This record gives sequence, structure tokens and C-alpha cells, in this order.
Amino acid sequence: MYKIAAFIEFDQKITNKILSQKKVVKKKFGNQIYLKHPVHLTLFTLNIKKIVELRNIYINDKVKQSKPFSIFITQPGIFYNDPLTGGHTFFYHIKKSKKLNEIQLKHLRKINTNLDVFKNNIKLFKNNILKNNYKKYGFPFVDKIWIPHTTIASIKNLKKNNKFTKQFLSKKINLNCFVKEIKFYKIIKDRHMFLFTVKDF
Repeated sequence: MYKIAAFIEFDQKITNKILSQKKVVKKKFGNQIYLKHPVHLTLFTLNIKKIVELRNIYINDKVKQSKPFSIFITQPGIFYNDPLTGGHTFFYHIKKSKKLNEIQLKHLRKINTNLDVFKNNIKLFKNNILKNNYKKYGFPFVDKIWIPHTTIASIKNLKKNNKFTKQFLSKKINLNCFVKEIKFYKIIKDRHMFLFTVKDF
């Protein structure tokens, strides 16, 4: 079984902004979860049987080019007591749009129609929407319940009213860039291995 992810990556200005925040966190709190992850927006992660089968269903989509669209980073946010990490996950919101929703659903449906997607961890989800999404797609955060974001780090043993938390939430951000492609990665723990690019999204 392989864990794969579909990412949207950003221009250099946004990437540098997120990397600078990661450096601040590392200097202040040491190594934390997600610090080593590349800067990206996750469309979804899935567990599949064979990477070659994933490549095959996208073989014609690597050449076609869709019209680029804009995404907007709007404000800082925190997932307090993140159940996936046991810490507080610091991130920047990405403005939700019809286009982003359509892209996420299109590719989840494409993969689930053509590949065997593992869905054996349904007991992890108590929320019915998350459970139904996972059962249908193999990924719980789909459509209305999905919060598009780019993560800085998940920090453990940090109080909610900590000075760093207040400063982070108070800083405004308003950046945007064009999206021209989706990138697929294979994930093993903190390692992200690039697989291929899809330009027809």
C-alpha cells in the first residue's frame, strides 16, 4: 500500500513567506510536526495499491493544459488540539472557491473510479460527514467540510493564549498566485517524493 497526495504549490513569494514562518517556529520551539513538509495546499491524500496504476490513469492529462486560476491566502488560523498531531496546528487559510471544490472532487472521483482505494480506517472518524466522505472517497475532508489551507507546523505543549499564538493570529496576510498544475507525491512519514505533474485539472 502506498500513501499518495495531490498538492497545489505556490509561487516563490508565497513559498518564501511560509518558509520564513517555519524558520521562526523551529528557532522558538525546535523540531515540530509538519516543519519539514514542503509548502503546499493539500487537495487530498489517499492509500492505493500501485503507483503505476495512478500514473496510467493520468497519462493523457500530463500534456493538456487547463487555464490557470487564482488562489488567495487570506488570514492565519489554528486547529487547536489537532487530533492528527496532538498539538495546535498553525496555518494560513486559502480562500475557498467553486473551482477548488470542483478540482478536488473531480480527481477524487477519477481515482476512485479507476483504482482500488483503501478505506480501512473508517473507525477513526466519529463525525458522520467525515465518515461518509472517507467511505466514499478514502479521504474525509471533502467539499463543504474541507478547509483549504497551507500548514506551517503543529506545535505541542503550547498554551492557547501564548504570546506567539496571539502575535501569529494578529498578523494580516493577503497574497495570491496563479495555479497552473497539480503535483502528485508519494509520502513516507516526513518524506515527500515527487511522482508527476498534471496540467489538465
